[in-house]
Amino acid sequence: MKKGLLELLYLFVITILSFTLAVPVYAKSPDIPDEETCYVLMDAKTGRIFAEQNADKQIRPASLTKILTAIVALENGDLQQEMKVSQEAVYDIGRGGMNIGIMAGETGFTLENMLNVMLIKSANEAANIIAENVASSRREYMDMMNRRAKELGATNTYFVNPSGKDTEKEDADHFTTARDIAVMARHAMTIPEFRKIVATEYYEDLPATNKHDKWDPLRNTNKLLWYDNTYPYTVSGKECEYTVTGMKTGYTAAAGNNLVISATGEDGMELIAVVMHVMTANKVYGYATELLRYGFENYSMQKLTDAGSTVKSVIVEEAAVNDNILDLVTGSEFSIALPVQSDGTAGNDIETRLDIPNVIKAPVRKGDVIGTVEYISDGKAIGKVDLIAARTISKAPVAAAQDTEAEDPGLESHYSYTVLGILLAASGFVILRTILKKISRRVNKKKYEYRYYRGPNS
Repeated sequence: MKKGLLELLYLFVITILSFTLAVPVYAKSPDIPDEETCYVLMDAKTGRIFAEQNADKQIRPASLTKILTAIVALENGDLQQEMKVSQEAVYDIGRGGMNIGIMAGETGFTLENMLNVMLIKSANEAANIIAENVASSRREYMDMMNRRAKELGATNTYFVNPSGKDTEKEDADHFTTARDIAVMARHAMTIPEFRKIVATEYYEDLPATNKHDKWDPLRNTNKLLWYDNTYPYTVSGKECEYTVTGMKTGYTAAAGNNLVISATGEDGMELIAVVMHVMTANKVYGYATELLRYGFENYSMQKLTDAGSTVKSVIVEEAAVNDNILDLVTGSEFSIALPVQSDGTAGNDIETRLDIPNVIKAPVRKGDVIGTVEYISDGKAIGKVDLIAARTISKAPVAAAQDTEAEDPGLESHYSYTVLGILLAASGFVILRTILKKISRRVNKKKYEYRYYRGPNS
C-alpha cells in the first residue's frame, strides 16, 4: 500500500515539474524605477510594443522634434538644393539652443549638409534653415510636419517649430508622446538617407563658405555611438551583442533629457527605444540600454515560413480534368519577434488568416499572386505574405473554345447578317424570276392575239 502511494506521489511530482517546465516564461518589466519617465520599446519591423510606461502622456520632445523635421525634408526636398540662410533662422534658436555658428547670408550649404548638421549635432539653426528652404515659409513647413505626423499615426503630436526649442511663450503648444515619437522614428529608419546620417559618429563634410574657411568635425550627440557601438545581452546563458544603429538626443530644461535609440540584435531583430522626461542627465542612457537589454533578452526572431512553403491546395476551374489541382505557396520568407520561452526558443502564439478567391479559373501562370496569408497575434495583424501559384495551369480546350466565342461579341451578329443576306438574295431571285415569267407570258399572249386576228396570209 505504501509502495503504491509512493509511486503515485512520484508520478504527481513528475507531472507537476513537466507542466512547469513546459509553460513559457514571460518577460518581467524593464528595470526602470522612475515612475515619471515616459518610455516605449517597439519592434521596428511590425510596430508592436514590447514595453511601455506613460506612453501617451503629452510632453515636450525638445530636439526629438528633428526626427519629423528630417522626414518631411527627405520626402519633399532635394538633397543638393542650395540653402539660403536668413537672419531669423540663425537667431531664433531659443535660449541656450544648440548651434554650430552658421551666419546670416552664409552660402555654400546644401540640404544634405543641413540634415547632417541637424541630426548629428542637433543644431537648431539647421532645422530653421531646412524649414525656410524646403517650404515657402516656416509656417507652411510646420503645416507639412503636423499633417505628416497625423498621416503616420502620431495623433497626439503638435509642433510649432522645427527645432524643438521651448523657451518662449509661443512654443508652449509644442508637444508629443513617447508612443508618437516611436511611430515617427520607426518610419524615419525606413528612409536610407536618414538611417545613414543618424548612424554617423563624426561628420566632416561641411564645405567652406563665404563666412567659414573650414569647420571642425561634428561629433554625434548620441553617446551610444561613441568608441564602440555594441552592447552585451544574454539569451539562455549565451553571451550576445546588439549594435546601436543610431537615432536622436534631445534636451531642454522644461522637457528634461530625451533619447531615441535604434539597435539590431545578433538574430536580426531591430528595436527602437524611446525614453523621455528624465530629469537626471546620466540616467537617460542607462534607461535606454536597460530597455534594449530587456528586449533582446526576452524576445527573439522566429521564422514563421520560408519562401515557397505550401499553404493550401485549391481546385482551378476550366482546367483539364486531371490537371486542376494547384498548390498555393508563400511568395517570400517571413520572420517575427516573439517572446523567449524557458528553453530559450521563441514562443509561437501566431494564428493565420487566408484570403483566397472563392473561384479560381484557368489559365494560371506560375508565380501569379492568388491571395495572401496574414499572421495574427493577440487579435492584431502583424504581417502578410503573398500566396502565389506553384505552377502553370492551362485552360481546357472546350473551355478555351467557349471563351473564344464569348470573347467575340460580334461573332453572333456576323452570322446573323450573313444568313439574312442569303435569305434576301434568295427572295430577290424568286421575285425577279416571277416578274420575268409574267412579262414573258404577256409578250407571248400578245403575239398569239396578233397572229389570230391577222390570219396566216395577212
